[in-house]
Amino acid sequence: MNHSLENENRRTLEPALEKPRVESALDDGEGLLPIAVLNAPVPVTFDVWDNPSTNETYQLLWNRVPLGTPTPIEDDDAPGDRLTLWLPIDVLTQGQYQLAYRVRNTDNNSTTESFPTPIEIDTTAPGFPTLAPLEFPIEVRDGLTREELTQLGDVLPGTVHGYTGFDLGDRIRTFWGATEGPGGQVDEDDMAARKVIIEFPRTFLESLGDFNGPVHYTVTDRAGNLSQDSTATDVLLLLNEPVTDLPAPIIVGYAEPIDHEQAQAGIEVSIPTSDLVDADDRILLHWGTVELGPFAAESFGQPIILRIDANFETIERAGDGDIRLRYDLSREGRVIGYSLPLDIVVRARLPVPGALRQPRIRGASPDAVDNLIDENDFERDASALIAWNPGFVEGQQLQLYWGGQPMFEPPYVISNGDISAGRELNRPVPNSRFRPIGTGTDIRVRYSVTQAGNPNTSRSAEQGIIVRSREELPGGPAGPQAPVFTELNEHGAINPVNGRDGAPVHIAPYLNIREGDVIHFLYEGFDRLIGGDKKHEWQHTSEPLTAQQEREGYNLRVPKTALDSHCYGHAEASFSVDSVSGIGRSKRQSVYVDMRVSGICPPGA
Repeated sequence: MNHSLENENRRTLEPALEKPRVESALDDGEGLLPIAVLNAPVPVTFDVWDNPSTNETYQLLWNRVPLGTPTPIEDDDAPGDRLTLWLPIDVLTQGQYQLAYRVRNTDNNSTTESFPTPIEIDTTAPGFPTLAPLEFPIEVRDGLTREELTQLGDVLPGTVHGYTGFDLGDRIRTFWGATEGPGGQVDEDDMAARKVIIEFPRTFLESLGDFNGPVHYTVTDRAGNLSQDSTATDVLLLLNEPVTDLPAPIIVGYAEPIDHEQAQAGIEVSIPTSDLVDADDRILLHWGTVELGPFAAESFGQPIILRIDANFETIERAGDGDIRLRYDLSREGRVIGYSLPLDIVVRARLPVPGALRQPRIRGASPDAVDNLIDENDFERDASALIAWNPGFVEGQQLQLYWGGQPMFEPPYVISNGDISAGRELNRPVPNSRFRPIGTGTDIRVRYSVTQAGNPNTSRSAEQGIIVRSREELPGGPAGPQAPVFTELNEHGAINPVNGRDGAPVHIAPYLNIREGDVIHFLYEGFDRLIGGDKKHEWQHTSEPLTAQQEREGYNLRVPKTALDSHCYGHAEASFSVDSVSGIGRSKRQSVYVDMRVSGICPPGA
């Protein structure tokens, strides 16, 4: 038997029961739910129907989907009694819904449904993504005076233009700074024009005193969703007749524009005196959108009553471009006067914000060390390696300075390809440009970046580099002359007589000798007068040369043990020099060695 078909046949096809009510809904038991009730289950009520039976159950339908478990009729439930079920929190989400209830006879499984109740849940705040500012009449632009408010009929109108979600019942609240002002509500008459006009009467405006600040509004829809603050409009009220023509502030020597270097040093703003100024008055300077002060007059009675230093942080916060300087004069907490403006132009922004890293310089040799141009690379082009900076912009000009002299002619222009690649710049440095600058142990290298329309220059940190040439090496390109054995016999040899205390050696002053040079001497002993195998090696390293040794040369002595070690044959002597200008290698000196006595070498030779 097809029970599902039988059950379907037992279901009432048309709603037969009164629709349920949601007392918290805003439209007489139905319609929009306020968001304030969505954080807890929402009660739904309906009356017990005619002829109820304890074999009947009732259950809510949410868009025809049953909610929860059926509830049975109790013995004492009489027709007209109020029944209550609850909408669970998890179904209370944004959307349009049909709410009903179903009565089921558990004996025959027949069902009867109520008429539906429309329910709306709206959790979207009005005015997404932003609310436009309040629109005021043109009279407000430079400050609203008492006379202008009179011409407006003693009422200042503010227009709220249509926004996302603009709908009947929306409530508008206005705020003048921290003070709440008159509000409004969207009515039928506002829907066609999609705007609401809020009136601010003279009594309210005068209660604000010398107001000079932001005005904004918020919107709360019927469901209770609160918008974000609207874009603020700056309003100046001049209803108490403050003076509006105090003399403008002064920047002595101002020349358009104020650049980065001037801004770094700070700008002095002078406030001139006027008949209105009193000794206890306070002055608040406006550098664009940044306020400085208030300050007391430092030199009351003088032509300039106050000098205010605008530091770099202030100038940077206010930004580049056209900047208006003005000041307010206050007495006992009330503004009594406003200055005329001083309009200036600021161009303090660098082409590349922040610090630029040092460049790296690399010679042409495959094994070149960064920031060292040695004698092998001094005659060849070098490379400048410049770390990529995300602040680089296409069209900026980059110049490398080597010992203060520019290396790129013309300056390198950053290309769109550079921007796309976003990697280290590798630019050739012509030998013809850096070679005339010469050599040194701390030549300063940096780079700069300039940009069309920007008077400022971004400069990198300096990199110290070492540059060497063969001409400046110890001994020059050919190296020092060979060391000289100063006590040889008539045959040019070292023997047991002249070598009994070792063999003295003199290293004459060589080309480019410097105090502080270190000499590495090498003595090599061979077992034949010509050629042969090396039998012994003795090394000696000097202390850094003194000023006297720089003038007279360096003396040392090969110990007798070194002479005896190979006894008979020849020796070769040479040395190298470590200097700040590089390494120089001497020529070799050869001498005969015969330390035999009666034809016999010393023991251990």
